[in-house]
Parts: sequence; C-alpha cells; structure tokens
Amino acid sequence: MKEYKINFTANTITISKSFAEAASDPTSAECESLSKLQAAYPGMRIVHKTHRSPSKANANKGLTYERMEGYINLHENAAELLVTFEAVKAIAAKQKNPYLFTKGWFMQQFPDYGKLPDISSNGKILYIRPVDPPAAEKNDAAEGSSKAPAEGSTAAEHIDFAKAANQ
Repeated sequence: MKEYKINFTANTITISKSFAEAASDPTSAECESLSKLQAAYPGMRIVHKTHRSPSKANANKGLTYERMEGYINLHENAAELLVTFEAVKAIAAKQKNPYLFTKGWFMQQFPDYGKLPDISSNGKILYIRPVDPPAAEKNDAAEGSSKAPAEGSTAAEHIDFAKAANQ
C-alpha cells in the first residue's frame, strides 16, 4: 500500500499514520521520501489520513438472545415460536459459531426485525392511545379543581381549566 498520496487540486500531501511514525526517525527511508516531497512541492500542506467510517451502520448490532426472545414474545403465536427458538439454539450449540447460526435463523424467520412496524389495518392507520397518568397525578388535578380561583381570574375561567385538566 502506498504510504502517501499527492492531491494537486487540494494542494495537499496525505500521509498514513505508519508513514508519519516511520518518518519521525531521521535515518529512515520514509523521512528521506518526505523530505524529497517537501522539496519538490514546497507549497503543499502535509495532512494525516483519517479513518473512514462505514457508510451504512449495522442494523443488527446488539442483537442478543434476550432481544430475539423479546421480539418473539410480541407475536400472537409466541409460545410455538419460542419452542422453535429453543430447538434452534440446541442445534446451534453443536455448530462452530452457535450465535451466528441462531442469528441467521432469526433473521430469516423475521426479516422485518430492524424495520419500523407497519401499523395499519384495512388501509387505515391505527393510533395508540396514550397511557393514563398515574393515580397520584389524577388526585393532584382533582385537588387543583377544588381550589379557589387565582387572583385576577374569574370562577368560570377556573372551572373551564379544571374540566380541561380532568379530560
């Protein structure tokens, strides 16, 4: 692999980490090469090569047996799927890489695991109702409605606010 790259458009010389470390020794061939490059192209900047991150993140990162089991429990036929899951894990125990074998089965069985679920029925979007607040908060709201109206407000405004809070 080439240890440096010259970019005439950006006016830079890009060097790798290993080349930079080797060039720090004044008796090395890399130091001599870098000196020749600087003499040949005096106006160019020296830039260190950086790590390039993968463009696509692994959607299945962190997929554990517990998460697989949790996802299986979300299905209507979870009992029979869990029996199959345990059988696959038993077969996988005899494989070279048991986790990879089990993960392969899981991804084949549930190809939509990493995607957002399509929550629709008969072409209509279903909405999830918000969870009711805990009982303590309901009691605070009820107590707030029995209090006297704040200064500067009318009793009618206070009653409307209390009705809205209880709904």
